[in-house]
Amino acid sequence: MSATSRRVRSAAVLASGRVDLPERVRAALADVDLVVAADGGMALAEALALVPDLWVGDFDSAGEALRRAYPDVPRHEHPSDKDELDLELAVAVALDRGVRELVLVGVLDGRLDQTLAALLIAARLRAELGVAVRLIGAEHEVYLLAAGDALALELPTGTVFSLQSLVGDATVDVGGARFPLTRERLPFGVGLGVSNRAAGGPTVTVHDGVVALIVEWGEART
Repeated sequence: MSATSRRVRSAAVLASGRVDLPERVRAALADVDLVVAADGGMALAEALALVPDLWVGDFDSAGEALRRAYPDVPRHEHPSDKDELDLELAVAVALDRGVRELVLVGVLDGRLDQTLAALLIAARLRAELGVAVRLIGAEHEVYLLAAGDALALELPTGTVFSLQSLVGDATVDVGGARFPLTRERLPFGVGLGVSNRAAGGPTVTVHDGVVALIVEWGEART
């Protein structure tokens, strides 16, 4: 059975945003079972020297050159007059195959509306469907964590990271950081969790709510 039809555990969706850390992206995609290009995300696949398993969208931003370059990649083509983003259509294809872990690449840069939509889509997937979601952009990486989740990262000392509650209020523990937290309430719509710094971690545990852990891949400062 091919990757385009079998049920799989993990998938990556490639969008059309800028990605300046190809080695990090390749490492994130090394073990995924399915790679889906969302319309113009095929240009990112080309830049990473990847051949996706599927190509999904209305193809309004893919361009004729890309179409000619990848004639053998199976396509799920949709009309341009549609309600869903190409990202949503690509995610839906992955979910139909039983995916429980998603890496969304190229979704954090460019238009603000698209970036915000990607974050909220990821939050819904984590909160309502229990799907683990990681987003990778040119200078940022985001992990979506829900109640009961614990994540340990090994970031260079001084790396900036932030926590933002995306669905109501949250309660979190943070270790391995300049500003550790224990059972700290993280209200929705406040800046309390912004601009912490790694100090041997961080480790983050979410007791309540849905939280975005945002890593800034700029210059680490102590």
